[in-house]
Amino acid sequence: MLQGRRLVGATTQSEWAELAELADLAGLVAAGAGRAGDLACQANLSRGAGGGGSVPAFIRPLRQLTHPRGTFYPSGAVAPRPLENVPSGSVCCTGPGALSKPTTTAWKKFTTTTRGFINGHATKQQHNSRIAVSPALCAALTFRRYPALFARPSSTMAESPKWTGLKVRQTFLEYFEKKGHTIVPSSSVVPHNDPTLLFTNAGMNQFKPIFLGTVAKADPLSSLKRAVDTQKCIRAGGKHNDLDDVGKDSYHHTFFEMLGNWSFGDYFKKEAIEMSWDLLTNVYGLDPARLYVTYFEGNPAMGLEPDLEAKNLWLSVGVPEDHILPGNMKDNFWEMGDQGPCGPCSEVHYDKVGGGRNASSLVNQDDPLVVEVWNNVFIQFDRQQDKSLKSLPAKHVDTGMGFERLVSALQDKISNYATDIFTPLFDRIQEVTGARPYTDKYGKDDVDGIDTAYRVVADHIRLLTFSMADGAVPNNDGRGYVVRRVLRRGVRYARKYFGAEIGSFFSQILPALVDQMGHQFPEIAKKQKDIKEILDEEEEAFSRTLDRGERQFEKYAAATAKSGAKTLSGADVWRLYDTFGFPEDLTQLMAEERGLSIDAEEVAVARERAREASKSVKEAVQTFAKLNVHQIAELENEHKIVRPSSEAKYLRGDLHSRVELIYTGTGFVKTTKDIPANTPLGILVDKTNFYAESGGQVADTGRIVIDDVAEFKVLDVQEYGGYVVHNGYLEYGELSSGDNVICEYEELRRAPIRNNHTGTHVLNHALREVLGDDVNQKGSLVDQDKLRFDFSHKSAVSLAEIKKIEELANANIQRNLKVFYKDVDLASAREIEGVRAVFGETYPDPVRVVSVGVDVDELLRTPKKAEWRGYSVEFCGGTHVEQTGLIKDVVVVEESGIAKGIRRIVAYTGDAAHRVQREATQFQERIEAIEKLPFGPEKETEIKAAQHDLNQLAISALAKEELRTRFAKVQKDVLDELKKRQKAELKAAVGAVTDHFAKPDNKESKVFVGHLPISANAKAISEVMNHFKTKDKERSVYVFGGSPSEGVVHGVYVGTHLASKGVTAEQWSTAVSDVVGGKAGGKEPTRQGSGTKPEKLEDGVKRAEEWLAEKLKGLEL
Repeated sequence: MLQGRRLVGATTQSEWAELAELADLAGLVAAGAGRAGDLACQANLSRGAGGGGSVPAFIRPLRQLTHPRGTFYPSGAVAPRPLENVPSGSVCCTGPGALSKPTTTAWKKFTTTTRGFINGHATKQQHNSRIAVSPALCAALTFRRYPALFARPSSTMAESPKWTGLKVRQTFLEYFEKKGHTIVPSSSVVPHNDPTLLFTNAGMNQFKPIFLGTVAKADPLSSLKRAVDTQKCIRAGGKHNDLDDVGKDSYHHTFFEMLGNWSFGDYFKKEAIEMSWDLLTNVYGLDPARLYVTYFEGNPAMGLEPDLEAKNLWLSVGVPEDHILPGNMKDNFWEMGDQGPCGPCSEVHYDKVGGGRNASSLVNQDDPLVVEVWNNVFIQFDRQQDKSLKSLPAKHVDTGMGFERLVSALQDKISNYATDIFTPLFDRIQEVTGARPYTDKYGKDDVDGIDTAYRVVADHIRLLTFSMADGAVPNNDGRGYVVRRVLRRGVRYARKYFGAEIGSFFSQILPALVDQMGHQFPEIAKKQKDIKEILDEEEEAFSRTLDRGERQFEKYAAATAKSGAKTLSGADVWRLYDTFGFPEDLTQLMAEERGLSIDAEEVAVARERAREASKSVKEAVQTFAKLNVHQIAELENEHKIVRPSSEAKYLRGDLHSRVELIYTGTGFVKTTKDIPANTPLGILVDKTNFYAESGGQVADTGRIVIDDVAEFKVLDVQEYGGYVVHNGYLEYGELSSGDNVICEYEELRRAPIRNNHTGTHVLNHALREVLGDDVNQKGSLVDQDKLRFDFSHKSAVSLAEIKKIEELANANIQRNLKVFYKDVDLASAREIEGVRAVFGETYPDPVRVVSVGVDVDELLRTPKKAEWRGYSVEFCGGTHVEQTGLIKDVVVVEESGIAKGIRRIVAYTGDAAHRVQREATQFQERIEAIEKLPFGPEKETEIKAAQHDLNQLAISALAKEELRTRFAKVQKDVLDELKKRQKAELKAAVGAVTDHFAKPDNKESKVFVGHLPISANAKAISEVMNHFKTKDKERSVYVFGGSPSEGVVHGVYVGTHLASKGVTAEQWSTAVSDVVGGKAGGKEPTRQGSGTKPEKLEDGVKRAEEWLAEKLKGLEL
């Protein structure tokens, strides 16, 4: 038994039996231990329990063993390859109580138990009736039963490895940099220009345009010939999804790094293979005997030959032939999709056990001890629509090496999680939770589940941090939903297995990750504060329903088990998500822990049914009848309903309340029992935490529930004469007057509303400071997406003024001012110097005063103090942040006039503000790339596309104006260059034709047909036609301009000579247009056109020549 680094001696027969389980099955009892330092499978059972029996050394050096009751191992003694120097003929002998002559049955039982490890490592021999087993098999068998024996139990007790993760990554980048490769930064995990991907999931993603031949010349990637990078990757959704496996094994991760070197039409197989082998064996020092390589075996059905070139190259660098294995289409032929670039690949696999065994039979068998570490893809074909393959003119190399797997190999660890990539995170988790140390146990050996929880949390904080840093924030759609699912999965593990307090758990682990990886990926350090706030906000929101959701799950699971079923109801799984926010895969995980499963199809049906119902009733709720004066009187006088307390709307968390009455749109009822499903209803309760629409702030949404009995979806909240009506529909169950319920507003929707409302106050104050006291609020809208503020001002707000307004507002946000509020009698509140209110608005008495940066009580003590004008003080009943720092940023995206003397500003705050800032930066980079493009058709095309996109872009008004100014300069430069070139081309075009006729051999010629050395310049074509029409009327010309990449223009002038032969410009140009596309127009004797098939340009020239030849056949020219 292992405890930390201590091997506690077996003191009972059952403990000895457990330790020797595999040896017993094999008929083995260890002997063969020679001099100190020899290694063998040792477990002398002959003396039974206690009594000083030998300690089961398994794969440990014997000299490191002391007494079975208290053995300590020196630091660094634990390694997955301690048997490599033991001769392969080492024997694990039979001993007392074992079979003296292994029978066929015993041998079959032994080989079955070893699950494939036996291949090549154990033989039935008649050497004193023993079974000979190599040390490698002993190690493998031990890992199967006791994986923790291979692991470092506590990272804090381990020496720093020779190959730290940092050193491994840096060595890789520097090696290829010295080989002429450009170090390319990792692209974002959010693929901005590839709608086919949820997340960046492979190193090749950012280079995809190069492989597809679509990379723009303006793109810095276009000049790359050799590249090296370490790419941030996420596989937690879509086609590539490792989320369900994380924590269960030693090598799956949702976030990982992919090291890669790339050749774009430069080197190919020879150099790629030579560098791979050199780096792995000579630089990193991996044992060549533990490396295996694969090559493509070919596919006769598809006309593909074996990649013998790759095989021979591996032989040439010194790989033994029995370590070079053929592989099929699945493992050794890479394709980007159904069509496009593809080619054979050659993998490198590493045997984590070693010890002289031949592990070739375990390659590509999903064995955790023989893993692929590197893949060299040789992109040499182009898959056509008909599935045929064409050779690519330029061949590429695309390689990918899993960083975590490489570090595991170099640090001699069986598990990726036992490396220094994860140990700093484990140490921090232990610090925060007080849990026992991580011991790298798996499956049944991880009895308390804590090691699995360590792995899940460490993995998930990596995904959460990098995804949020790159802009993927939690929400209910697409990649945002994946981020939210991962966070909630991790939170549940932290609570269940570590007993962690939820609300700020992940943000306490975050600094350890930033310290570890922020140097390589500075974006996570830069965004650390924002990431922390998002993590805490999401955790807090989930913590509100986690307890209730788990209790509800237990009820569903118990009912399922009682019924004898093994599958949770799809409706129950959907309800756990819809009511408590439990993602489907989290419920699946919890079900597995109870020996249950879920039916994904049933869940999908329940989801669709709920959404359809919601869609139809939402529209009806929007037009739901308001309470009129008579109904308000009825509530007050007949039903004696007291107006509800709504102070809780300013607090956080759920509220226990009681149903008073139900409004049907026409009257009041006491129960929903006889009301059809999906009927719009209004619920009145005795107290509420929902915000009713008012003061420009939209209403809250959420639910009113009785757990496992009824759920009412709240889609809108309105207040009439002090009565608050929660409009929506009943999702399931019944509600009646007197029912005790839980009111639960949607916190993740209210949070950005709070940001935007306080942001409106800060912006209002900044407007007055910059534009003067004449600025008065005329209206506003505050929702979860943006804020809109209407105010009085005689003229448009200049960009300089917007800049000052933004700077002042953001200064107050960065000061992290506290937000104060208090109900004050109206007369006293009006006395406060500088207080702001909406003109014409009727305010209650008392009125709520919201002050940013100064206590309301302080304002009331000295209301006429001039200093108060420097603060934002307003009458407001809305919801607000506690401190301005939570707003993060305010960005003005629009300023416009909506009526005479009324201006409107639209602004974003928080994550939305950061998003538009990123988009502005990305567009700026796009303009910079266009600037670098050489003048030509591609630059003109890029400018046209960018102009359209810039007009549609919702970004900072300041940034947009700066981009427009810069873009206008680019356009002007291009226009100036275009005019200059067109002028030069006019002269060149005419000159080319006149020079042709000036040559001695052409002086008598009457016709010129040809492609001129000009762009698709219609003016130059016209100039040539007009020259001959006015100065050389006898001769005829048919001229073309352009290229396949920029377009084609063409024009014809039929001179008097050809006209006399019956040739017309209309006939001639029609024949050409049939080839190049489009039409030609004009009057005889000229025609001019622009083709729609520029790739047919040369065919058009040829057709012009052929048509004329046919027309003049038999006639004298």
